[in-house]
Amino acid sequence: MNSRYRYLIPNGITFISLTCGIVSILLAATGELVVAGILILASYILDLFDGASARYLNAGSEFGLQLDSLVDMVSLGTAPAVLAFMYLYLENAAATAILAVLAIFFALAGAYRLARFNLLPPKASGRGDSAGLTISSAGATLALAVVSDMTILTVPLPAGWLMPIMLICSILMISLIPFPSFRGVFKGRVRIGTLLVLFAVTIAWATFGKAWHFWNTIYLGWGLARAGYLQINE
Repeated sequence: MNSRYRYLIPNGITFISLTCGIVSILLAATGELVVAGILILASYILDLFDGASARYLNAGSEFGLQLDSLVDMVSLGTAPAVLAFMYLYLENAAATAILAVLAIFFALAGAYRLARFNLLPPKASGRGDSAGLTISSAGATLALAVVSDMTILTVPLPAGWLMPIMLICSILMISLIPFPSFRGVFKGRVRIGTLLVLFAVTIAWATFGKAWHFWNTIYLGWGLARAGYLQINE
């Protein structure tokens, strides 16, 4: 596709992602937390496709890069912070001040992570490690926690645990701990097939959201363990 209109595809996907984020914030404010969380997860998936489509169509641009960062800040930084705040607020309104601080810190950490990323030279692909947890993964983590009602597979966790999860995700975003990219995890047909089979097995035990929450937790734990191993063996 040699036409300049090829830029419309990745940018259009990004604008749809922004729409999901804005609607998610509005729904979270009215207490529709599950739907709000699903929209954040939709934005997370769209965030994977806009970059991939830009690379495939050779439609990368400075405009697209800046737009993507702004949309990530809204849909995967601000929206998850609002969602987590409302989820915890409805559980315990007495802790409003603490919840507000955590939500603001999460959003600020996401902004810092995006600004630092934008200063790095562009990558030819999305398979390399990231310096710190991406705002996409952090935002999806909060959304999955709410959508699954703090349940990993069939194991329910106290709602209050979402507060340390917010704090940990915030710290990981501003850290320099190397986390493997999504595309790096799904590298190779054998690995893709194995992971899909394992995901299908876990869905047999729980709902899609709870299974996804489980594997997302595995990803975070594996990323931290991998970073520790690399640090020890340097």
